[in-house]
Amino acid sequence: MKKQKPKQKGAPREANAAEAARGQVVRLKTAKPKTSWRAKLPSPGQWFGTVRQFLVEAWQELKKVTFPNRRETLGTTAVVLVLVFIIAVFLGVVDFGLSRLVKFIIR
Repeated sequence: MKKQKPKQKGAPREANAAEAARGQVVRLKTAKPKTSWRAKLPSPGQWFGTVRQFLVEAWQELKKVTFPNRRETLGTTAVVLVLVFIIAVFLGVVDFGLSRLVKFIIR
């Protein structure tokens, strides 16, 4: 594949002061006609087909999921509860300490 040289965009050529005073010519693009949001919607037949395809693919993905058994669920739940308790105690101690410090500074 050949590499193409990028086009050089240089400053406009200034022949004289009168040409420079005119400025650069700007070309305007024609406006595209705006389409309404309703025109962008799919037809009901396409919509139902898309929804059906989504549900089929979602069901296939759910068949691949391995759910934890009862023992794993209880173990992870216990870990979460212990960590929540530890963090709650830590934040309570920090809050108590900071409130005492603020009361000491105010008085």
